[in-house]
Amino acid sequence: MALLAVAIAPLPAAAQRDNQRRIGISLPLSGDVERLGRQFLAGARLKLQEFNAEAGGTADLAIVDDRCDEGVAALAADELRQSGVSLVTGILCNGVARVLADALQPDGTAILVAGARSERLTADRNRLRWKLWRLAPGDGEAARVAALALSKRWNGKAYAIVDDGTVYGRGLADRFREAMEEAGLPPQFQDNFRPTQSTQARLVRRLRRSGVTHAFVGADAEDTAMIARNAREIGVPLTLAGGDVLSILPFSAADQQPPDGLLAVLSAYETAATTDAAIAERFLAAGVEPEPYALQGYRALEVALAALGDTTAATADNLDRSRFDTLLGPVEFDGNGANMLPIHGLFEWRDGAFRRLDP
Repeated sequence: MALLAVAIAPLPAAAQRDNQRRIGISLPLSGDVERLGRQFLAGARLKLQEFNAEAGGTADLAIVDDRCDEGVAALAADELRQSGVSLVTGILCNGVARVLADALQPDGTAILVAGARSERLTADRNRLRWKLWRLAPGDGEAARVAALALSKRWNGKAYAIVDDGTVYGRGLADRFREAMEEAGLPPQFQDNFRPTQSTQARLVRRLRRSGVTHAFVGADAEDTAMIARNAREIGVPLTLAGGDVLSILPFSAADQQPPDGLLAVLSAYETAATTDAAIAERFLAAGVEPEPYALQGYRALEVALAALGDTTAATADNLDRSRFDTLLGPVEFDGNGANMLPIHGLFEWRDGAFRRLDP
């Protein structure tokens, strides 16, 4: 694994500490998820180029390949320390985040986690004295945002929660149920079904017999769309909602798409289906594909560059106390280092595309 320097050759650590303008980036640049790492790096480089051109800056990047592997991440941490970085970002994998947080904690180096989503990272942060901030949404954010939005829309409605029994589907359904129960709106009916069947008509009929008019579905996009189509075919009036896996529906065959009215809690920028057209055009004009991880890379560099202080302590204080206005929306961290401002929102399927609904 080799360190890749961007803009200028690596400076000695002591020299770099004098100007605090080197940002470390740890990404999987080989292995199974290399493509995502490359996307992220393209977005990060775009922001760096803009920053140096607009502000006459001299910031540069020290880039390491962590392969999304904890053993390799330990080597990456050594290279980052030797390069004299004052902040490290990237970090798409949970195990890598923990390794880097442990390894760089004695130096006080800030770890800005832009991809890994485990809520344990911020739950353990203060106990382990990590200098860690999680820019990425927590893995329970989609369910919480769904409950916040649907508790208003479905108040007084008879609704069900159904799932396909998979780790994703059941986990999403359980987190949504817990959040709705906390809001005083428990489901009137719960059920599960076998995924990837040729029809889900039996489930639709069970929902009809239960008397519900709304249902939250913890399942993949194919099954959720099928349930919506089956309900229309049978003549059962059901309002359905699901999670962020539904973002692939605009790219599915026309006969596999749902009827209008399907609700989905999606990231506002992490999928091509929901990326703002003006942002996409800006990236394309710079020669960068506006892919989801490229957008994440750009945002991570926006926050990192804005947070850099004269010392590692000043950088940490900036991350703790500041609100960062980015191209993709504001960022602000709570006392555990979690981004307080959700990136998910409620969307409705209409005319072959998802359209964001007002909160």
